[in-house]
Amino acid sequence: MRAIENPKVQRLARIATSLLWWGVLVFFVRSVVHTRDANPDHLLALATLGYLAGWGPYLLFSRRSPAGKSIRLAACTTSVVLAFGLIELPAVLRLVDYRSVFHTPTPPWRRTGNQPDPDLLYVREPNQRLRVQFQGSDLHRLEGASASKVYRCDTRLDGRGFRNAADLDSARVVIVGDSFVEGLQAADDELISSQLAKALSVPTANLGRTGYGPQQELEVLRRHGLPLGPRACVWTFYEGNDLQDVESYEASRDRVRKLRPESPTRDWFGRSFVRNGAAYLIRQGTHEPTIPARRQAGDFRDASGRTTEIYFSCGVHEGDADRVSSRAGSPALKQFQAILTEACALCRAQGVDLIVAFVPAKFRVYRDLCQFDPDSPCRGWPVDDLPSAVERAVRASGDDVGFLDLTPAFHARAAEGELVYLADDTHWSAEGHRIAALAVADFLKRRDAAKTALAGADRDHFPPASDF
Repeated sequence: MRAIENPKVQRLARIATSLLWWGVLVFFVRSVVHTRDANPDHLLALATLGYLAGWGPYLLFSRRSPAGKSIRLAACTTSVVLAFGLIELPAVLRLVDYRSVFHTPTPPWRRTGNQPDPDLLYVREPNQRLRVQFQGSDLHRLEGASASKVYRCDTRLDGRGFRNAADLDSARVVIVGDSFVEGLQAADDELISSQLAKALSVPTANLGRTGYGPQQELEVLRRHGLPLGPRACVWTFYEGNDLQDVESYEASRDRVRKLRPESPTRDWFGRSFVRNGAAYLIRQGTHEPTIPARRQAGDFRDASGRTTEIYFSCGVHEGDADRVSSRAGSPALKQFQAILTEACALCRAQGVDLIVAFVPAKFRVYRDLCQFDPDSPCRGWPVDDLPSAVERAVRASGDDVGFLDLTPAFHARAAEGELVYLADDTHWSAEGHRIAALAVADFLKRRDAAKTALAGADRDHFPPASDF
């Protein structure tokens, strides 16, 4: 009994009780972080409760008066609130979106600078300065890559929210597509649209937008492309995910159409430091296992004899490799054919020449030009004949629709030792944009010349292409 009354024993008991108390709090916080179903709201609520509960031992064991304890609790809490308030002020003023800072996975229609759209799912706000930075997409889940870098894009969008240097009232050629056409990895003058305008000496409109699939591209053609009065529309089809985009579009459109306007508080909370910081901690606690980068890298020898590691996040299909064998006869390809049939009818009614350009995956171009380690899974990734299947779908959608497979042009240039795709990213390099533009320009000129000869009349054909 005397031992309990000993001040040293009491002090040790208070310390032990406090440590146990805070240990329990830390345990529960870590449990939330490592829970797969946890969300930022859970973690923030638990952190708030943990902060308040952390004062428990002090309030219980301190010999200060109740007023003194309350003043210290209030002073500390006020300091914490003011500190977070200063951090949150840029988000409140819309100067900073912490979703970008913490790379929080966010639907495109929720991101700063974008707006939801019932058919396009999202649109970019017009006339905005678009500044983004990101790592190469092929490095996802890979660890130890030697070619890792940060890509930065700083550009000004036109009045329609697309990457054109100026607002166009008309265009002889429009290019419709996804991230390959928008080209956030390339400078404005390196884009396929800029290079094609130079090759043909005609106004060319870039109507590409990251994340768009065939249904959205049809709406872009209807809403933005045809009103420009083009002679030709180049529609790019990326084999890596366009069929997946066809399959997922309806579900995403239902989500967007069910959206309700957010209150200013919820709108700020989506951009806030506390929410996105909490989301980052949860991702760190439940992160996916990484893969040694060498397992998904190939050694490519360029024309000068230098070896570059090229990384592949996937083969020719961004998803389950087992689905590659069934792509050519898939319902998604048939649905794409129906979408093209509608596009063909729209173009034919306005005298627009529709051309579908097949964009191959990086692996299709470089698989036989790289040396892979013996244990690399890349050696077993299947490659199908989707270009031929897409060509058949194009022919079935309308006998006047043109088809251009960009694979031969890319492979020929790659065989000369050039990187037409980025070493650590899915998309084209500046040279890839140039090669694509040259191939499209040559195709359009040959097609134009053939139609002129068939008509037996002097048509308003494209001027000679420049050698650039």
